[in-house]
Amino acid sequence: MNRQRRSVLHAVLDGLARLRDPVEKDEALMILQKAQSDVQKCADEEEEALDNRPESLQWSAGNDAMSDNISDLTDASGELEVLIDKCQSADKFSYKSVKGDVIKIVNKIKQTIHR
Repeated sequence: MNRQRRSVLHAVLDGLARLRDPVEKDEALMILQKAQSDVQKCADEEEEALDNRPESLQWSAGNDAMSDNISDLTDASGELEVLIDKCQSADKFSYKSVKGDVIKIVNKIKQTIHR
């Protein structure tokens, strides 16, 4: 994963950390939607980078790491979509109600950054 995508993912983590502060439902939804969009964009860019790697590197450990990154980021994006749906159907936003989901997503993103 390149530095630019790592930087975007660090910004996503910073945004998700803001959910711990008291925020209104609309602001929480904006944070989650931006995070989902950015994570999916990083997954797409990582997949494009993998597809454009030379054939001589096809069976390298780097390819395995990139494949794992794509899988984890795609999973995180899907989990963010589910979280967005939960928040949209709720009357108001409560971090306590989504804390476990957010922690799971954050851990996946961190794992991807450090792989």
